Amino acid sequence: MRSIYNLFLIIIFHSILPTLSSFSKGIKFWLFIQRKNTVLKVQTISKKRIWFHCASVGEFEMIKPIIKYFETEKNEVIISFFSATAYDHIKNNSKYNCFLFPLDISKNIEKTIKKINPKKVIIAKNDIWPNLIICCFKNSIPTYLIASKIKGSRLNNLFYGKLYCSLLRKITGIFVVDENSQKALREKKINSIISGDPRVDQVLDEEKIDKNNKIIEKFITNKKIILAGSTDTKDYFLFSQLMNSDKNKWIVVPHNNSKKDIEYIINKITTKWCLYSDPRDLKNSKILVIDKVGILKHIYKYADIVYVGGGFSNGIHNCLEPAVYHKPIIIGPKYKKFPEALFFVNNKICFSVKLIEEFEKNMNKTFDKEELKSKSKEFFKKHSGATKTIIRFLSRS
Repeated sequence: MRSIYNLFLIIIFHSILPTLSSFSKGIKFWLFIQRKNTVLKVQTISKKRIWFHCASVGEFEMIKPIIKYFETEKNEVIISFFSATAYDHIKNNSKYNCFLFPLDISKNIEKTIKKINPKKVIIAKNDIWPNLIICCFKNSIPTYLIASKIKGSRLNNLFYGKLYCSLLRKITGIFVVDENSQKALREKKINSIISGDPRVDQVLDEEKIDKNNKIIEKFITNKKIILAGSTDTKDYFLFSQLMNSDKNKWIVVPHNNSKKDIEYIINKITTKWCLYSDPRDLKNSKILVIDKVGILKHIYKYADIVYVGGGFSNGIHNCLEPAVYHKPIIIGPKYKKFPEALFFVNNKICFSVKLIEEFEKNMNKTFDKEELKSKSKEFFKKHSGATKTIIRFLSRS
């Protein structure tokens, strides 16, 4: 079975992905970095080296408090990413020793483990790779899955369910975010610990960092600010006409920061606008388009009303970040798989819309700021603490 899996990945890597890369810049960049064979800088064999693995930037941000804990305990931290863009961004914008996760064939993983010689391997969420788990198990390296959400449908899948369960049984400790995940695992006789969601702690930590933004402060000029964050092409029908014609100022932050995505937004604008990277005449501009990665979570505090994108595509993006600032949030209809969004909708912090008229109605509401603050604080108080639970267990193991 393992040999078939290795062969399958090799065929995909050498035959299928090169063809697909002609149509996808993301795949093309991933192949480029993989073939470049990024060198992992490891000086000497360390007895206190922790390997963290993240699919992308979101998972990295989520587990940053856990990474920082291990750093304070004088561990050497090494981080791998599946996403090439995430790897490139963190490599160029942080102090961390990181690398692109290699193609998950036995030879690559065995070579990587031998080079790193980790004391522990910690995987964020659900980015499980068979050869990584098997090689760690064979080498008696404790492996942990944190902030995971496990669905019974995956465990019972006709094609890969048995393999998935066998991999989970080889993991030393599984930290899940909710009772449903624990129940699904228990039915397969797989142990787990309910820790809660570390994203809540991460958002609370970020909120404590006082990051004022002079460009945003110059732009707002005492006007009502509507911030549309993590948007994609399926979101703009809701407000593209309104942002050009109403009396408010708008900040638009696309989920993808490519030249194509920025141009798509600009082509929707018929009024005075400017780019964050070229902030000319900020005071007289009606729309500010953010073309810089990593600042969205710090500028939600300037908004009067927030729209979080993704609800017309695969599902809404992070609504915890604006909620920590007690902002009223508008989202699309695809939110029900996110527990925090369900709480926010039920408690009238978040408002789900499908139509332009619904969007306008919610945008023009007068919100009770004290009630929003009370309800959002209730959520964060109830759901914080996952990071401490995870660290408490990992520090003893």
